[in-house]
Amino acid sequence: MADTPRPAPWPLASLLLVAAGTFLSVTTEMLPMGLLSSISHDLRVSESSVGLLVTGYALMVALFAAPLGRATARLPRRALFVGTLIAYAGSSVLMAVSLAYPIAVAARLFGGLAHGVFWAMVAGYVARLVPPERLGRAVTVVFSGGTVAVLVGVPLGTGLGVAIGWRASFLALSAATALVALAASRLLPPMPGEVTATETSLVRVLRTPSVTVVAITTALTMLGYFAFYTYISPFLQAAGISEQALGPALFGYGVAGAVGLFLAGMLVDRRPRLAMLAGGGLLTGALVFLGVVPDGAALAVVGIMAAGLALNGLAVLVQAAILRAAPPQAGDTASALNASAFNIGIGGGALLGGQVLAAWGTGALPVVAAVLTGAGLAGVVYGRRDGFPALIETERPPQVLPAAQTPPERTGANTQ
Repeated sequence: MADTPRPAPWPLASLLLVAAGTFLSVTTEMLPMGLLSSISHDLRVSESSVGLLVTGYALMVALFAAPLGRATARLPRRALFVGTLIAYAGSSVLMAVSLAYPIAVAARLFGGLAHGVFWAMVAGYVARLVPPERLGRAVTVVFSGGTVAVLVGVPLGTGLGVAIGWRASFLALSAATALVALAASRLLPPMPGEVTATETSLVRVLRTPSVTVVAITTALTMLGYFAFYTYISPFLQAAGISEQALGPALFGYGVAGAVGLFLAGMLVDRRPRLAMLAGGGLLTGALVFLGVVPDGAALAVVGIMAAGLALNGLAVLVQAAILRAAPPQAGDTASALNASAFNIGIGGGALLGGQVLAAWGTGALPVVAAVLTGAGLAGVVYGRRDGFPALIETERPPQVLPAAQTPPERTGANTQ
């Protein structure tokens, strides 16, 4: 009697270590938001100038995640993961010792480049740690690091910065990042890069129908959401929430996001299309609710919690979708394109929301955001065959790159 094949072991330790990397990545990106006033005072620049440290960071990711992801696609994954963490640590040290605003700008731009490489490769690395039918669950575990960063990392770093200085907060973040890098270098399994990656252009991958649908959906959804979320504090205050109550309100938003992450993890490998439609519908509905209901603190908190629940789930779902949509040997390239789409939405949403706020006030923010997230939801509806299928086929046929872009003599090559 033949032995029954045993399922591959669940690499929980490795996934948690990668999740620690995402925790530090998101904390590095967002920490200046919590220390904005302290940095502004110390560097003798306006708070809006310090805000540009976050915008510039996102811009570097939007512009360079895809080309850097492709340029590093052949490198061993573990070494690249460790290298990006070391680069994060270096950017935090440079930020901590910056005595002038231009040095702080250089530190953040360098960190943005590291961020682009990190998010271009991390999902593809995770995909190689688990069998295809457990991909979504693994991505959920790894993305939980980002949720914990919002709930714990940024508040903890902000509290430390207020207590002993913002520079010490960045030094502590750098030390923690270096420790995780050391652990990763010893404990994570080695994985090769994509051997055919440099033969597959970014344009060819982006023109794959399923990749196109997912990337556009990601960009539209994030553009709409961050047009609202970037200015969530003035919106909540206009709705009647005091400055002292902002912290608890945003904590509730974060808790709801954690619930959304959990729910997405339950559905991402079973009913991904249903989950995407539900998440996109809930997000758009929550924004419409915030835009049309009368002002009121309680209703505003309910609305932002619903939006947070939906958004965190969608972040996992689109990441799993882009990996499944990618052509063979192009998972990292597709992930890099989706990372650029995320940050186009984050940076572009902040700029759009600023214009909306200046022209029409806080009440218009969720309405404009809902139009864009609704367009993202339409992308999910459109992608019922390409990008957002109802069920996941474990042995799905490989995505085919556009034939017009494939040289005749290479047709059929590198399919394994």
